[in-house]
Amino acid sequence: MTIKPTFGSVSTLSLFVAIAVASLLFGSTVDAQGITIVEMLDIGGTVESVGSSQLVIKQPDGKTLVVRVQEKAANAVVLENGQRLRYPATVEIRGSMALKDLGVGQSVRFTVGLNRQGNSQGEAAGVELALADTDQLGISLLGKVPAVNEYAQCVVTGQFVRVLNQRMVVRVPEGNGFTRKTTLSFALAVDAKVTFASDDIKQVVAGGKVTQCVAARLNTGDIVAKQLLVEVSEYESGLNSLDAKLYAKYRHLSDDPQSPRLIRSPHFAFMTDVSDREGQVILHKLETMVTLLSKYFGRAPTSVINGFIVRNLDVWPQGVLKEPEGVAKIRAHAGICFNSSLGNQRHAELYSCDDHGVIQHECTHGYCHVAFGSTGPTWLAEGVAELGQYWKFGEQEVSINPAVISYLTKTSQKKGLLEIAVPGRVPAGGWQDYAWRWALCNLLANNPNYAPRFKPLAIALMEQREGVSFQSVYGPFGDRLSFEYRLFLEHLGNGFRPDLCAWQWTAKFKRLSGEALVNKKIKADYGWQGSGLQVEEGVSYDVIAQGEWSTTQGTSGVGGDGGGDGKGRLMGVIFREFQLSEVIVLGKEISFVAPSDGTLFLRCQDKWTQLSDNSGELHVYFRRTP
Repeated sequence: MTIKPTFGSVSTLSLFVAIAVASLLFGSTVDAQGITIVEMLDIGGTVESVGSSQLVIKQPDGKTLVVRVQEKAANAVVLENGQRLRYPATVEIRGSMALKDLGVGQSVRFTVGLNRQGNSQGEAAGVELALADTDQLGISLLGKVPAVNEYAQCVVTGQFVRVLNQRMVVRVPEGNGFTRKTTLSFALAVDAKVTFASDDIKQVVAGGKVTQCVAARLNTGDIVAKQLLVEVSEYESGLNSLDAKLYAKYRHLSDDPQSPRLIRSPHFAFMTDVSDREGQVILHKLETMVTLLSKYFGRAPTSVINGFIVRNLDVWPQGVLKEPEGVAKIRAHAGICFNSSLGNQRHAELYSCDDHGVIQHECTHGYCHVAFGSTGPTWLAEGVAELGQYWKFGEQEVSINPAVISYLTKTSQKKGLLEIAVPGRVPAGGWQDYAWRWALCNLLANNPNYAPRFKPLAIALMEQREGVSFQSVYGPFGDRLSFEYRLFLEHLGNGFRPDLCAWQWTAKFKRLSGEALVNKKIKADYGWQGSGLQVEEGVSYDVIAQGEWSTTQGTSGVGGDGGGDGKGRLMGVIFREFQLSEVIVLGKEISFVAPSDGTLFLRCQDKWTQLSDNSGELHVYFRRTP
């Protein structure tokens, strides 16, 4: 029942090695004495994915690198071997967004002419997002104090309300020192843009351009950033992420680390030395997680999960942390949940570092124990705990550490289903073992072909009912499950939706003869879909696709030939004996010769991780070529 944060290998740069070595060695934390810099590297490219305190950067040559970054609120960056290294990075994230993407309540800042009555003069040419914790809502006068009816240039920082008729409405606090009005309206220039700049790595999004990344390659194999500049071309999920929203929600609380004290919520109570703000973010995430788990399994925890969340072991009084194994896990930047029972009373005690993913993983173990009496066999216990770590309210898409995805999709040593679902308790293993268990449980929990059986199976295993096992439940569907498991690993990525990619086993197909037709409606927002056509090797078929679909929300549709970039084109594949043919490029009006016997499946050409925002459908007709 232990977990370490999952990290991968890392990347490249070049600066002043002597300065960097001094910073690295003299700024190191405990257990970092043996770490040295092998070289400094300069990295450029595109952000492929973002994880906790790390980026996956795709370089111009196509190679991907994982770069660790010490977050601004952290006192160290954690290396793959668990060592903590003080190596602060200078981070700058720049970007822009459309006015329509502003959310109600977001803090914005701009300069405009204003008088004491709260009336404005002129246009605001640009709007900035006020992201810094030090940005206070209010009005700052740039020049001398104006007379009652005079206008003066002011910097206004307020909460966004709306844009109407090219005017922005914002709210400022009472007692702002300039006007009694709290709701102000300002004219916007026609070409006004919203820009933002942040020093928080959490604001980086996939697709961002890495214009500068200076990092050290260590003798441990890790690469850690010293300077990072990323340009984001579009406003995406970074500024709208769950973490960003939570930190904004609790921005009134202190970010200063505290002495160990008790923090609590309805289902959790911890001694911790994290800041007040961090503590509330952690509790908020845990309460959301336990709500999701309780709703999914239909059972609430029967007791409060308590324990210790440790940021810095050095500030804890002697004797407070009594479990040596727990302290060892914390020192390794990991965690453990000690579960015990006495009659009908169940107790779960957490020992964890301050990594949110570790805390959520271990508290999922605690929930399973207090709700069901055990965590079940190892594959289920660790798989469900990984699900609990990554579950987000209202989201169905995959959203996990990019290093895990990279490992699962690229390793040549892929584990089979029975290699993962080993009965009973076995050694937990390393992060790679956790990755395979997560993959299996995610597929079973979210693919509608298997999800109805997963919840009853999980409950039965956690309640230790006899005669129930993975094989007894899924054995009769083994060939189908193995086939979909292979597809899951092939197409896996952040944004992937198992529910939109479930294989259509019940689809019906028929052979064509003479002038007979087969037709089917194919949706843009789904994976492979049955065409209704059973093809014969060497036979030519005509295809006509009517209608339009779109691969990007809010854009105009395209026909079966797709757009200039190939997105939206009608594609096909032949299924036979749990194997797929090479993909067949189809289109709006085309003929093709079947390369083999089998059943034809169709889909809209798009990235497998971006299906959910597609819309529309094509009505596809088939006949044998005369």
